[in-house]
Amino acid sequence: MNLSRSLFFFLAWGIAQFLTAQDSGNSQSSSGDSNTYSASSSYGVAVSENYILKTSDVVELQVYQEPDLRKAVRIEGDGTVALALIGKVKLAGMTIAEAQSLVTDLYNRDYLVDPQVSLQIVEFAPKFVHVLGMVGNPGKVSMPPDSDLTLIDAISQSRGVTRLGNARKVRIKRNDGSKPFDVDYDEIRRGEAKDIILKEGDTITVPERII
Repeated sequence: MNLSRSLFFFLAWGIAQFLTAQDSGNSQSSSGDSNTYSASSSYGVAVSENYILKTSDVVELQVYQEPDLRKAVRIEGDGTVALALIGKVKLAGMTIAEAQSLVTDLYNRDYLVDPQVSLQIVEFAPKFVHVLGMVGNPGKVSMPPDSDLTLIDAISQSRGVTRLGNARKVRIKRNDGSKPFDVDYDEIRRGEAKDIILKEGDTITVPERII
């Protein structure tokens, strides 16, 4: 009977210790800078070597044998990230390789001897086009992070042109102030005209067909 009672209290103590540790971990993970992310739970995303870093991308920095410098951070509106020791560094507009080389040089200059730096993307900045008018599901369409989105792709993801839509006069309005232009989506779909590569912020409008 005494052995059973001791075993019961030992198990109860172990469960209490486990729950306390879980609560502590959850409290720590929910605090901190809104632009800083938990590096222990992040993972790299495969990207083209020519991918250009953009505002709102999240990058993770690791330095070999320097665990205190590991950090995942979102690129701010001015194109910079804040890194330990070296402060703010502008990364937007660079490829991953260029950004990694810059950070390596900055650490090597004043703080570390021959640092081995790894920089990778863990989350892309969101990019969209807008598909409006006579389509099955009008609204935002997400753009792939490092490949093109075409007009056929965007309208297909919006569940196509409805039977009331005029596919022969689809209007594309760019976000760069240029003049809107019309394309014949039927010709593109049949392969008689070249598909249109869309740009971030484009608005595609399928007008109603006049009967």
